[in-house]
Amino acid sequence: MKGNAAYTVIQRRMYGNENFYRTFIDYVNGFGHPQGDYWAGLNLIYHLTSTGNNVLTVQMQDWSGNSKNARYSYFRLIDNVHFVLNIGGFYSTDVADDLSFDNGYAFATYDKPDVSHCASNQKGGWWYNYCTYALPNGVYYPGGPYTPSSGFYDGIYWKDWLGYGYSLKFISLTLSNQ
Repeated sequence: MKGNAAYTVIQRRMYGNENFYRTFIDYVNGFGHPQGDYWAGLNLIYHLTSTGNNVLTVQMQDWSGNSKNARYSYFRLIDNVHFVLNIGGFYSTDVADDLSFDNGYAFATYDKPDVSHCASNQKGGWWYNYCTYALPNGVYYPGGPYTPSSGFYDGIYWKDWLGYGYSLKFISLTLSNQ
């Protein structure tokens, strides 16, 4: 805890031992373990972001140990049915904004698909604006560079850092209230 801000990890990928290709209800309720690969749940994220000013921090690491951080001064889920993403106020000194592209889109999974069926093709639930620039919930491919088995880039990526064809070793999304 820093000052009066409370921090909550809402997503983390670090071991590859949790499958993120899951149903919508799994994403609503959450899964994994808070000390490992983890999704807090859309219901909890909605509750945490329903009041106040919520800051989202994204921390990423590649397989060579290089790290990048992105921060959004405004993060909220608009409703608790479609869980529409409302994000803004990007700030970073070392990585481009790949998450605001999905602003205004509902959360999608293979059993609650988006228009382009990106959740099925990219094997993870997310806010998809035509298959997204950032995919924290994709397939965990060890080693970094990968060739997608399905013909779609489905790894854990931040497009403007290492591209679609590089799966990150670590990524976490953390909320703080300010």
